[in-house]
Amino acid sequence: MIPYLLLFLMIIIYFLSFWKIFEKNGREKWEGFIPIYNIYIWLKIIKKPWWWLFFFPIPFVNLVVAVGCNVETARLFGKYTVKDTFLMILLPWYYIPYLAFDKKNLVVDPTDWTKPNEREYRKWHDQITLFFIAPFVGHILYFLSRLIGSKDKPNKKTMAADWTNALGFAIVAASIIRSLFFEAFTIPTGSMEKTMRIGDYLFVNKMKYGAKLPQTPISIPFVHNRIPFTFIPSYVDWFSSDYRRLFGYGKIKRGEIMVFNWPVGDSVIVHEGVIAHDYYAILRNQAFINCVRDLKAFENNRINLSPERYKPLQTKYLNAARKKLLNGGGLTQSPVGKIDKTGGIATLPIDKKENYIKRCVAVGGDTLEIIDNVLFINGDIEEQKDEVIFSYNFYFKPGSYIPQDKILEDFEIYNDQHLRFDIENKYISVLDTSYKDTLVYTNKLVGFSKEQITCSPQTAKMLSRYSGLDSMSQDVHPKGFDYSIFGQYYPYFPNHPDFNWSRDNFGPLIIPKKGWTVSLNDSTWILYKRAIEVYEKNNVLVNSKGKYIINNKVSSEYTFKQNYYWLMGDNRHGSADSRCWGFVPEDHVVGTASFVWFSKHPETGIRWNRIFSTVH
Repeated sequence: MIPYLLLFLMIIIYFLSFWKIFEKNGREKWEGFIPIYNIYIWLKIIKKPWWWLFFFPIPFVNLVVAVGCNVETARLFGKYTVKDTFLMILLPWYYIPYLAFDKKNLVVDPTDWTKPNEREYRKWHDQITLFFIAPFVGHILYFLSRLIGSKDKPNKKTMAADWTNALGFAIVAASIIRSLFFEAFTIPTGSMEKTMRIGDYLFVNKMKYGAKLPQTPISIPFVHNRIPFTFIPSYVDWFSSDYRRLFGYGKIKRGEIMVFNWPVGDSVIVHEGVIAHDYYAILRNQAFINCVRDLKAFENNRINLSPERYKPLQTKYLNAARKKLLNGGGLTQSPVGKIDKTGGIATLPIDKKENYIKRCVAVGGDTLEIIDNVLFINGDIEEQKDEVIFSYNFYFKPGSYIPQDKILEDFEIYNDQHLRFDIENKYISVLDTSYKDTLVYTNKLVGFSKEQITCSPQTAKMLSRYSGLDSMSQDVHPKGFDYSIFGQYYPYFPNHPDFNWSRDNFGPLIIPKKGWTVSLNDSTWILYKRAIEVYEKNNVLVNSKGKYIINNKVSSEYTFKQNYYWLMGDNRHGSADSRCWGFVPEDHVVGTASFVWFSKHPETGIRWNRIFSTVH
């Protein structure tokens, strides 16, 4: 509400003040009252290109342009002091009328850069303007230029004045491209191997689905959600707008690679090691482990705490773990190990959540199911991309193994995708399971070595020809798999003991779509509660009688207001995706992967064959 009030007030002030500013600059009064035309005249007076008109409707870009135009207006009247500069940038609602109607404010000649006193008079004005036009970025570039020998030239504009004009235009142009057309992304993890590689640099097309307009437009340019090397937010959230999207030329389809704002990234733990990890999963696991320790629920070095025993205690332990984190406490376990102290918990708006990239495997209205790693959509086996990879267990006879340098050279399988173990128990069984590649069943009292390799089914078949191989099987977690052995409490959606779904055996699950009405019961409430409450912004609860209350009304059903999607990584055994945290709402969709413009892996260097390659 505040942004719209401020915007409306600013428009009114412009309309009420322009005629007087125009009159002081030798223009006709009536020119100040004609919409759009008055902006054209304003740009002409401050000597800016007429086509800047088209920048004003674009969120964030219009803020940068407005600041620049307001500052140029102040310069018409010789307002260069620190006080005047801050007032014009931060309080234009006051300062524009002040310039217009105070009789003492008269138009002056432009700065004479040949006069040292006028150059000195503008010094701090230009530095402050540079900061607000390009926060931090502008001064970093400015001081770097100074370090390499750039200096102010006699009788010409100072560097600060030049940088303000140059960076202002560059930021406007880059922001338009970044917000509406294409944005550059880097692939940091292997969750999309072998389609997207670690070290790929790609452009994301925002036009296809329609560009999502910035919801927190006041932010530091070219920074996503925090100032680099700090935990300081790079934006202000008090000035925000509702979700809006421009028209696109295509619809989201199954099989497309999408970039989206991470749905569960609304809350993060302020610590470098885990700030990009799932806060809700970390909280669930920490609460569960705390309860296990308090109850000493161990047996034969394994956790022995049943869901029935933990359920009445869960809320207590979740609240305690959450309170500890809110107060800056640590974690006894996390994805990066023990953490003694954190910076608490921070919240992020939708457009500042971390960006993820995965493949869309189901759209709204689809019924999804995974059976032994095979994906079914609406009851049919979904065609699997050749690049989709899984973990395979290879069992070798003593002294036999697959050389790492060989599979790196032949199959581009890296060290983190190739693990080797010695099997202490000499009695092993490799069982056949439908829908996966299994060569042999073994049951031998001999010593074996085990190698776990992440690769495609086709590559696994080729690797199975190595001499000394006894058997091979695809790694499969059945329904009901006990993830507590990893210290995890129901890590797969909907993260509830009533659903025994696993990484490789999941569903069936209906993906919500706009207009779909779901009947509310114990099961559907567990599945769709977060979507109804968080993504669709409703107040929900279950009362003492077991009735479902939505926005203070008893409800037996709910109709969804937007479309949802199911996203999974092509590295099916190395991806945190919708199987972990559920649906991706339409208002979280950023764009579709377009092409790779550069690629470099830390182990092997530049991948020349991937430069300027398309993504599919």
